Amino acid sequence: MKTRAQKEKAVSDLQDKFSRANAAFITHYRGMTVDMLYDLRKGIKAGEGEIAVVKNRLAKIAAKGTFVEGIADEFSGPVALVLSYKDPVPVAKAIMESIKDTSPFAVQTASLEGKTMTADDIKALSTLPDKQTLLSMLCSALQGPSRGFVQVLAAMPRGLVNVLVAVKDQKA
Repeated sequence: MKTRAQKEKAVSDLQDKFSRANAAFITHYRGMTVDMLYDLRKGIKAGEGEIAVVKNRLAKIAAKGTFVEGIADEFSGPVALVLSYKDPVPVAKAIMESIKDTSPFAVQTASLEGKTMTADDIKALSTLPDKQTLLSMLCSALQGPSRGFVQVLAAMPRGLVNVLVAVKDQKA
């Protein structure tokens, strides 16, 4: 049994994690094997997140005043808390891949920067491309019109040069 000081430190650590995170997922892990949990942890860590089994009462206390407060009522039963510190999409993908592979694992709810999400919202989030891919798609879209404009401007002198070359070849 933890002492009061240990519990206060655990709450403080959770509050620090909540302040650094931008997304929190509450999941049910009952029935998963050690290998399944290892694969899930590996996927979440690759997405710059972490998973931890937390004491529900301490998590509810730590959630007060943070973006997780809206889903704090969902801390009941054996839950694992998944936090994302950068882009939440890779973490959501790791969670959804684990749900596909292992039937005992289930996502209950999530909070993305204060917005409460359902399991369907999380599934939709996991189908999005990651942040880097979205930025490259945006750059391509922004670059397209300017590239076309430059090609149109370059076509006029190119056409003039082609005509001059044809006239030169005709006279020669």
